[in-house]
Amino acid sequence: MRFFTTFLLSAVSMTVTAQTTTSSNNINNSTTKPPPDIVFIVPDRSTPYPNGLHNGILTSAYNRADISVEVVEYGNYVQSLSLEALNAAIDTPMDQQPKVYCIWPMDVESKRLVGKLYETHNVPIVQINQLPDDWELDHLLGYAGPKDAERAGNAGIMMVDAMKERGVTNAKVIALGYPATYGGYPLSIEAFRTSIDSSIDIVKETPLARPDLRQSAYMEIVNLIDNNVEFNGVYAMDDDILLGAYDALNDQGRVYVKGKNDGPDAVTLVGTVCNGARELLENGEQYGTTIQAPFLEAALAFEQAIEYMETGKLNQTIRFTPNPIATGESWDGMVVEFLGVAYAVDSLCTWNLFHERINGLMDTADTQNVCSWVVEGCVFVPKGLFIAGYAMVAINYLLIVVSSILLFIYRKKKVVTLAQPAFLALILVGSAVDTTSIIFMSRDSRDYTTAELDAGCAAFVWLLTLGQMLTNATLVAKIYRVKKVTAQLRPGTSSIAKKTKVTAKDVAFFIIGGLVVDIVILGVWFGTDPFKWSISATSEDFNGLVLQAVGQCSSDGTNSWVFPMIIVILHLLLLIYANVLAYQTRAFHRISDSKMAAVSVFNSIQLLIIATIIVAMSGNNVAIAYIIKACYAFLNNFGVIALMILPKLYQCLLNKGDDVNLAMSGVRNNARAQHTAQQGNISGLGNVSHINRASLTSDRASSAEDMTPSSTFKRPSEPAIAEEGDDFVDNDVDKIAKES
Repeated sequence: MRFFTTFLLSAVSMTVTAQTTTSSNNINNSTTKPPPDIVFIVPDRSTPYPNGLHNGILTSAYNRADISVEVVEYGNYVQSLSLEALNAAIDTPMDQQPKVYCIWPMDVESKRLVGKLYETHNVPIVQINQLPDDWELDHLLGYAGPKDAERAGNAGIMMVDAMKERGVTNAKVIALGYPATYGGYPLSIEAFRTSIDSSIDIVKETPLARPDLRQSAYMEIVNLIDNNVEFNGVYAMDDDILLGAYDALNDQGRVYVKGKNDGPDAVTLVGTVCNGARELLENGEQYGTTIQAPFLEAALAFEQAIEYMETGKLNQTIRFTPNPIATGESWDGMVVEFLGVAYAVDSLCTWNLFHERINGLMDTADTQNVCSWVVEGCVFVPKGLFIAGYAMVAINYLLIVVSSILLFIYRKKKVVTLAQPAFLALILVGSAVDTTSIIFMSRDSRDYTTAELDAGCAAFVWLLTLGQMLTNATLVAKIYRVKKVTAQLRPGTSSIAKKTKVTAKDVAFFIIGGLVVDIVILGVWFGTDPFKWSISATSEDFNGLVLQAVGQCSSDGTNSWVFPMIIVILHLLLLIYANVLAYQTRAFHRISDSKMAAVSVFNSIQLLIIATIIVAMSGNNVAIAYIIKACYAFLNNFGVIALMILPKLYQCLLNKGDDVNLAMSGVRNNARAQHTAQQGNISGLGNVSHINRASLTSDRASSAEDMTPSSTFKRPSEPAIAEEGDDFVDNDVDKIAKES
């Protein structure tokens, strides 16, 4: 008599047939093959526990080669495959039914179909692993598996002993269990609760979700810790579940190890089923477990089936496999005797020798404290760079405060009045607003909550955008005003000068309009796709475990780049227009500051383009992105203040604030220029107390310095005019004519 195994692939699952061959018939020929004696419907071998069950089936069948056995698998606890296998058994004709079924129903729905199978064909069924309910006790042939109450009760005893050893009173424990659809769940929880004394309180009990119980356990611990739930111990209905809790606690350095990590926040781990990692017991990271052997469950179910086939009945319908306590100090010397055979505990348990981590944070959206759970942590901007950013803010603030004070003190000096102090003040305000954005970009999750970071992201964008618009639009308004006032002095205009008055209010539309447009864009942006703090994965392993993450301000939408690009283009166009105006008023640079304005605007254009490109290319390198953004905000504002305001204040400090030569580029005098001088027609920029006619000369050599073209502008020929001004109101033409 010969024993062999064949593998038959069916529409339902992979089946394994073990039988003797007493004839020459082909056993794969379904038309001639007789029905098997025993059919097992169980999970596949892909995980250790069911694998032990398969080994028990195979060994038992080998020892009874006269009995044919077929194994139907339904994947790794896949409900759809379980239901499909059971429905296939129900649909099998009566003459093809086995003598006995041995079934491991994975959940309540599977149990319902087991009952239907029995009612349809009245075939005896031995239920494996899952405790029978009242109906099953009355109708099914028998039960072979662990005693859930004993197993959970032993876990409670270990938890009490562990807390006493630690000296913890009023201990708080978390209970992690199988899905609520598991029939033994309430029985196990109640047995655990009964076995612990009044010194231990179960603060939360959680039925976990398939298909990945270990990952579910990991996330449950993550949520508990994130919500500041206090607990001293974790009880898991099996050690595979316990591994998920272990990984989460180990990430936080909270796994209790006697003599090594035994602080008040440490958590004691107690499991059952001995299907986790033996290494945890050896290292003292797991206090204990209970012995549970799927190999013995299969052997017991097989024995019950044989007993029924030989005698037509069972002397004992409900039979349990042993579930003794095994601690870290006792497991390696334990032996269990069952069905007349002695087994070393280590050979019965389905644990792995070492723990290989496969669980962790799979999605950065699963927790608000991502950086504390990521395996390799989060990438942060070095705090030294934040200090440098604050230093930049301090420098600009100092410049702004000093400039504001001096601007007020020297507000009546000619060099200041001609530069239009109201606009200079607005430039300082814009620079202060813009610089403040550095403070809000110098934040991350190490020191701030998510709500504070979201507010900081919004403040950073609004301050940077509106501050720069205020500064740039003020420059445009300032130069545009000069352009309008001096329009009659430029070549191509009428030879008869015409008095022109342009007040600050007349050009305020540049400032107000620019700010309104920016506010509308920002409002739509934040209303549809808010710019907020988010943490994204930068590195994952092959299991999808997040290894490293980075936090930064961003929008979630697929078109998140659209609004920032619109703002950049808008500001760039405004700066280009300011440069054009500076070119058009280059002949009147003593009034318009066109030279300095051109340099300042060109500096801003370069910084904007370079910063935009580098930030876009920096990707997840938050350090580089921060450096560029902070330097951009600092240098842009520092440059505007240094070029547009400080030279004038320095001149005032040297007591030369009234030494202003308004001679324009050396040109020929003509009737138009003389008439213009007589009428005081730079009327929109200041009162003229007197006009020095001696300055109206055609001697180009006398103004050689003013005629030298700059590297940026080529000056056209214009009349030479000397003027004194102070408060930017219309000229008193009659007074000018009289004094002339």
